[in-house]
Amino acid sequence: MPLLNQFPRISEHFNFKCTMCGNCCTGDQKVHLNLYDLYKMARFKNFASTRQLLIKQIITLVKGQNNVFVPMIKFKRLISRKKSSDLPFTFCPFLLNSIEDDGQLKGYCQLHPRHKPLICSLAPVGRVVDLDKDSEEFVFVKPAPDCNGVESNEKVSLSATVNHYKTELDYEMRFFKILRSISERNLEKNEIIENIYSFNVEEPFPEILTRIENSL
Repeated sequence: MPLLNQFPRISEHFNFKCTMCGNCCTGDQKVHLNLYDLYKMARFKNFASTRQLLIKQIITLVKGQNNVFVPMIKFKRLISRKKSSDLPFTFCPFLLNSIEDDGQLKGYCQLHPRHKPLICSLAPVGRVVDLDKDSEEFVFVKPAPDCNGVESNEKVSLSATVNHYKTELDYEMRFFKILRSISERNLEKNEIIENIYSFNVEEPFPEILTRIENSL
């Protein structure tokens, strides 16, 4: 079912305020990444290349639309030592939990704000892109089923959010077009890893992105 039929469109304003509950960073959440996300993440980890993210199993590749492999954060699994029957607790490797002075448990993102994946930065704003029409729409997607932030009375401007992340949104649109090219060329997984998802992060990202585009 198309996302536009699953979630309400956002016109201009929506209600949201992150409570740092960490629920969107645990469980069966899926954090898909674009090329600039890989670039930021590798630089945060002081890696010379994004290939290290795969080698260190910080990210994994999963089949996305049109069966093209796309990067996703690989959540960690914590198995209870008390009860073998308990389900493993899965969580983002960049999640830090802290107990505040008032006793509240807060979830902090190590990547916030400069190295955070775009999908996380935009939440609860979801993006629906139509490459054939060269168009996009934005929908309201609950970050987690039990997210309390959606109950907030605080108004957020969609246009201000989009303007703030304009450069990253443009990078992501170009990434989507790269994925379409990969699908058309039927590249194998190893080819995708070598030619698309492995690059030196010591170069400026715009140069990297242009080189990848030209290679297709």
